[in-house]
Amino acid sequence: MKNWKKWLSTALFVVMIALLGWYLYEKRADLAQLLTFSWQTVALILALALGACTMNAVYHKMILDTYGIDLSLIDWMGVVFVANAMALVLPMRADLLFTAAYYRRTKGFAYTKSASVAAGNVIFGVMFALLQLFAALLCTGLIEGQWPAVLWLLWFGMSAAVGVFLVIARWFENRMPAFLRRYKVVVKIVSGFNALLGNRKLLWKLLGCLTVNNILHLFLYMACFRGIGMQVTVYKALFYNSISRLMNLVAIVPGNIGIAQLVMGVSGSLMGDVFHNGVVVSLIQRISLVIIYIVVGGAFAIPVWKRWNKAEGLKN
Repeated sequence: MKNWKKWLSTALFVVMIALLGWYLYEKRADLAQLLTFSWQTVALILALALGACTMNAVYHKMILDTYGIDLSLIDWMGVVFVANAMALVLPMRADLLFTAAYYRRTKGFAYTKSASVAAGNVIFGVMFALLQLFAALLCTGLIEGQWPAVLWLLWFGMSAAVGVFLVIARWFENRMPAFLRRYKVVVKIVSGFNALLGNRKLLWKLLGCLTVNNILHLFLYMACFRGIGMQVTVYKALFYNSISRLMNLVAIVPGNIGIAQLVMGVSGSLMGDVFHNGVVVSLIQRISLVIIYIVVGGAFAIPVWKRWNKAEGLKN
């Protein structure tokens, strides 16, 4: 079957939705006691989610601006919000195919150029998340006396993997081993990473955008904890944010729904928290982003569709 990965992702998505629904139903009594939202908390959560989603669009605009493309608000913000709304229900990152097709049709631009840079910036995102995770684990150990071995092993393993990647990217870009060249994703990330290092102005802009985005997500998690009636330390919120960022690297199912909540619950348990607290906080954070992408993406859907139909399919 040619599209077996898409079918597998879709099937897994359905299974995870069902399991998540079953879990929430079984824990409905406990969850009802946790959810003590006030309208002020709801407003704060949605405002932070809107800011984080907007920074994601700004991030893409920064990359596209380096190619001198004339972009309207619909072209950069609208397309990103519509694409992310699509990513909530479509498997195997079909939203990226839509984005690439849109820019090629309306701007005559091969989006693979900017996608390569975006892929390269993933490494900086991983390094940023690992730095946050290190700070959170260290503070938890020094302040609370907890040193979860599994999480520390995860941190050391991922840090070592990043180190290996840096060696490959900097010293073996043009003479990469044949077994690695077969993986287009690796080649794309290496190429984009080195391109970013050669464009320091863009690199600092993207890192600044990444920093602001992470701060917004950090405050979003703190607001989500407040929503379930819990006061959380900055380093504990930093921990959940770092795990969430690492989870977003690979979309196994649309939005990683179910899988993300499972990982957050297990990770929280390893940190001494109650399992369903991690599940609920992760779910609230996800729902807030879903609401923003659906509402704003829905508002942009018609303008984006009209611009798509108006375009004459320019060739690059």
